[in-house]
Amino acid sequence: MLFEAYARLVKVFPDGCEHLFGSAVGADNRLWLSIDERLHPSLLFPADPSDERGDIALRFIDVEFSRACEIATEDADPISGTYTIVRLNEDDPEITRVFLRLLEESFCHDDRPLRNREIGDRMLGIADLFSRIENARGDVVGLWGELYIISKAASRLGAAESWCLHKSARHDFVAANFALEVKTTVKGNRQHRFSLEQLRPASTVDTYIASLQLVETHSGKTVSQLLESIYQEIENPSLRSAFFNQCLIKGGRDVYRNDLRLQPLSGDDALALYYARDIPVPYVEPTEPISNIRFDVDLSGTPQVEKDIRKKVLTFGDDGWVGIARL
Repeated sequence: MLFEAYARLVKVFPDGCEHLFGSAVGADNRLWLSIDERLHPSLLFPADPSDERGDIALRFIDVEFSRACEIATEDADPISGTYTIVRLNEDDPEITRVFLRLLEESFCHDDRPLRNREIGDRMLGIADLFSRIENARGDVVGLWGELYIISKAASRLGAAESWCLHKSARHDFVAANFALEVKTTVKGNRQHRFSLEQLRPASTVDTYIASLQLVETHSGKTVSQLLESIYQEIENPSLRSAFFNQCLIKGGRDVYRNDLRLQPLSGDDALALYYARDIPVPYVEPTEPISNIRFDVDLSGTPQVEKDIRKKVLTFGDDGWVGIARL
């Protein structure tokens, strides 16, 4: 919503405009999205002049509290009032897209008037996420595979709810009755890297490993296309926000800029499913002070799970099983 509104404002920005130029947005049009002469976007919140708070100045983001503003509009006289201004000091289209999506998720579905303290606290959280994204080593291929599992699930909502929200989580999906780790490769064989804890977890929950082989093609999908198709189907605001944030953390700041187009190898063999217990692991004496063991395994000779188990593991239904719609 905000990025589309921003793109429209850029197209109609009047020559010689010396004010913020914007349009009303949000749940009840209380908020204003505006741009300045540098085409930097700002989101403006109605504010009480007496609600004083120190401004926030960060690398990409400025927050100015309770400022007297005049906003030029396309079809009416300028709007004047006291607003708190959240500004992105960047005009890169992909950074702008991510920033506006984060603002949209944090503010535009909330119809409550917000005090400056709450706006500031939320913006510090967004700034922290921006910092984590900037410093993250994005794994676009791995993210593509996890999003593919969600996109093909009979219940995308169930799959998204089971998706672990930390990049360093031991498994990618944890449902009521099982854990699922997704390994994705563009190689010709199913060689993947594992940790010992992924294949021999301490818990008694059934653990499965999905191995997805991909190929780069002109007709494939980018990771951002998969992301958007799932995002648009999630109606719960908190889940949608968590899903989007996780995509950014796993994919890095260039998740929208990456143009790698992937698709599964032809046929039903692109996605294989294994019991974690059937995959060989190196033996370490329990008394040895060794930890964080990682190793590569070629799964080509490992037996796959039975077809009925595959169907159950690959429906994210209410009983805790995740199933893929077309297998």
